[in-house]
This record gives sequence, C-alpha cells and structure tokens, in this order.
Amino acid sequence: MFTERGSEGQGSTPGDYPPADLSLAHMAADGASRPKRLKRKASTLGETYGDWRTALSARLSRADLAPDLGSDIGSRRWLRGVATLVGLSAIAIAAFPGFSAVEAAPAMRIDDRVRDEFRSQMIQPLALGADSGRRMGATLAVQPLASAPERPSLDLVATLAQGDGFDRMLLRAGVSREEAQLIAEMVGEAVDLESITPGTPVDITLGRRIAPDAPRPVDALSFRARFDLELAVERRGGKLTLDPRPIMVDTTPLRIRARVGDSLYRSARAAGAPPSAVQQFLRTIGQDMNVNSDIGANDEFDLIVDYRRAATGEVEVGDLLYAAIIRDDRPKKQLMRFGREGKFYDASGEGVQQDGLIAPVPGAISSRYGMRRHPILGYRRMHSGLDFRARHGTPIYAVTDGTVNFAGRNGGYGNFVRIRHGGNLSTGYAHMSRIAVRNGESVRRGQVIGYVGSTGLSTGPHLHYEMYRGGQKIDPASVRFVTRAQLSGQELVNFREQLVRLQLVEPGAALSELAPDPSRVEEPVREIDRIENRQKVG
Repeated sequence: MFTERGSEGQGSTPGDYPPADLSLAHMAADGASRPKRLKRKASTLGETYGDWRTALSARLSRADLAPDLGSDIGSRRWLRGVATLVGLSAIAIAAFPGFSAVEAAPAMRIDDRVRDEFRSQMIQPLALGADSGRRMGATLAVQPLASAPERPSLDLVATLAQGDGFDRMLLRAGVSREEAQLIAEMVGEAVDLESITPGTPVDITLGRRIAPDAPRPVDALSFRARFDLELAVERRGGKLTLDPRPIMVDTTPLRIRARVGDSLYRSARAAGAPPSAVQQFLRTIGQDMNVNSDIGANDEFDLIVDYRRAATGEVEVGDLLYAAIIRDDRPKKQLMRFGREGKFYDASGEGVQQDGLIAPVPGAISSRYGMRRHPILGYRRMHSGLDFRARHGTPIYAVTDGTVNFAGRNGGYGNFVRIRHGGNLSTGYAHMSRIAVRNGESVRRGQVIGYVGSTGLSTGPHLHYEMYRGGQKIDPASVRFVTRAQLSGQELVNFREQLVRLQLVEPGAALSELAPDPSRVEEPVREIDRIENRQKVG
C-alpha cells in the first residue's frame, strides 16, 4: 500500500494508493466530530453495579479530593485536601470503639450459696484462718487415729476477778489443786494476796500431761503484782520456784505550769496534765476561789501531781499534791496536800476541813434565795434556792456525806437529786443533764452525783441548789460552805519544808524520756511469736 517517498513523482501504477498523511487534527478530533458510543444495556444487577461503580470512580478521580499536601501549600487545591483530611479524621474519632469492658453473661448462675461452695475449695480460707467452716471430705486414703495427739504446751491468760482467790483462779485455768495451793502460798510470801488489783492478767504456761486423765503441770507463770514488782513462777529441775523481778520506777512528781487562756481545763490538758489531775485542781481551787470570775486569762496555773513511771512504759497518776494560781509572777493562791488525811492547806498553814460543806459546782451565783419574777412563767414567785452559773456537762458534787433519797425526774426541777445529811439537813440539785447516782446510795463529800444541764423549767444550763432543815426549805447561803483549820508547832514546820521541796520540782521534768532498765533488755521476738494469741480464761 505504501511507497517510498522518493517514488512520489513517478507515475502510479494501477491498483496503488497515495501514501497516508495524518495530522494532529485527525488523531484528536473534537467532540462534535467524535462518533457517539452506543450504550450497552446491562443485562444483570451485578453488571449494573459495576458500571455505576466505574462511573463514580471516574467522577471522584476528576474531583481531586486528596491532592498532595506537600505541594502548592496555601492554594485552593491544598486547602481542599486539608478539609478532606480533617473530615476523615473526625469520622475516625467518632467511630472510635473505646476501652469499656465487654460484658458477657456467665456460663452459669452463681448465687451466694454457690459462691461459698467455690470459696471453701480455694486456698483463701487457709489465709483467713479457715473461717468458712468447710472441710474437705475424707477419702479412702485417710486412716483414723486411735487418739488425737495433745499440744506439748498450752498458753493461757487468766484474770483475777473481784473478790476472787488466787488459788481459785488457777483452778479455773486447769491447774491441779496441789499446785494451785503451792503457787498461792509462794506468791503470798512475796506480796499480800489481798493487795493484788482485781482484773490483773496472769500469763500461765501448762506443760504436757503425765497421764491422759491427769491435769497439766504448770511450766511457767508471771504477772504484775505491784507497779514496781513482777512475779514469775518457773519449773526448774522438776520443782516450782518463785522469781521476783523488781521494776525500776521513777517517782519524780509531774509539775505543769502554763497560762490559763480562754479555758483553764483545755490549757492544762494541752500542756500535758492528766484529766484526773485537772479535775482535782479545779475542785481544790474552786473551794477557795471562783474559777469563772476570780481567775483571769493572763494568770498562770501551777499544779503538781504524784506521778510514777515504770521502766516497762506504764504510767500511774496519783493524787494532786499542789495547786496554785500565779498572777504577775506572784502566787495569788497556794494550796498543798498535807497529813495522813490528805487535807489541803494554803501557804500559811490554814486549811479546808473535810467535814464542812463544799460548793456543789465551781461557778458564780446568778440568782439568790427570795422572791423574784420567774423567767419562764412570767410572774413573781418564791425562788427557794441558789442558782449557780455553770456550763453544760460540768460535774456536780455532793456538798457533804449523805444518802440519796431521791434520784430521777421531778416536774419543773427536771432531773433532780435529793441527799439526806446529818443534823436534820438535806440538799437538792435540779436541772441536771445526767444523774450519776441512784436512790438509796451513800455518797461522800465531793463525789460526783450528776452533771449540769437545762432539764425542766430552765432557760439555760445552770444548777438550782436547795437546802432543807426538817423538811422545810431554807436559804442555802445561811449555812457556811467551809470551815478552816490552822496548823501549828512541828506540823507547821513540816508543812513548810514539804512546800519548799515541791517548789524545787522542775516543770515537765517527769515527762522527759526515761532510761531503760538494763536488767530487762529482751531478745528480739520472732514474727510468728509476735502474732501468737494466748487463750483467755475467766
């Protein structure tokens, strides 16, 4: 069909055609001249979906939704790509599944009974002391014992009860009668058995039985006989021997001195004074001074208490020995306990006799005996007693010895206590928040019989105090609360010497660290022995 270009000028022979000369216009004709493609009709649903997918892919490829973000930064094409990235990221975050636990139903229903059954088969009950109470069933490999073996020793803690005998306590613990009597006699030679405080625990170690029906012998026994003495009984060479073990005790009195501040009680407790010592201090000072009005916030209190510390760490707080109120570095009031009866005297040797009447509460008198307008009822009526101002819960003391002949609720008096004394006198205490005695009980001078409250016809916490002579109400202010005694001669000399010795005690010296007793250095205790629990017997 084609001939070489060099032969164009030559004549053509029959059957030959001129050479093809194609241009770009022939190869890329416009759409107008392009012949229309005949659309083929899809015969199946799959073919229809394939055609639709192909057409959609072509459209998306021409849309250019995901251009290269590394080129043409800032152009419309680049911004369109950023929008596509943000949209796809938002869709991915919204469809994030999260980390919540996948719930699944158990294979079977497990109730409390089934759970306990499973728990009894685990090792956990062993760690908890087998508290489930379950036991594994015995198999054929288990052989019964002819007799259960006993423990080689048994540790017990026996407690000496009120009115109990030392030998009877040992008998209840399983000690034989012969050994119980022997140990009681040995202990009685060292201390008086009646002086042992009820409630004292006694550590007992019982050894192996000689025969199956015989009681266990005592291998060791120890207890705190006194604050400064521990007694131990040990079996040595087949015989019981008593081993007294003295305890080193520091008897330095405890002296606390500090500023009164807003509350003398709270200030004393914050300074380290024991609660019983503070109560004794307030009761003693309150006999000669009005605690609420005569003592200022800038005053200082000074108290000395009988105080004993053992090398084993125990502390024993005794009676108040000295009480003083200091103002401008000078004692305004000084009281010291002196004599066998334990009475308090001031620095001059003048004391308060214990057979007189004391104030029922350490507070000021707010209303006296006589006619007045009742604060609740609103009309004038006889006020047949003294009202003492005091805070709610303040202890109320019996003014002298007597017998309670009424204790309970009494109309407008609220919680009320009446005490019958000698000399045809009686006293009444009203509006208590709580009663601390019972009807028929004998009370001593200064004993707490109740606490200040506002029960009955009362506008606030206070004590209404009445006095009766022959059953008739009289003015309590007509009877002196206290009488005084005066020391003289050698007693006054001894009193002043004791006062000087107490003044030499340094404040807080009894609170310093106590050196350990070298004779009581103990060996390190194994952890398994530290958690051992002794069996307690009554």
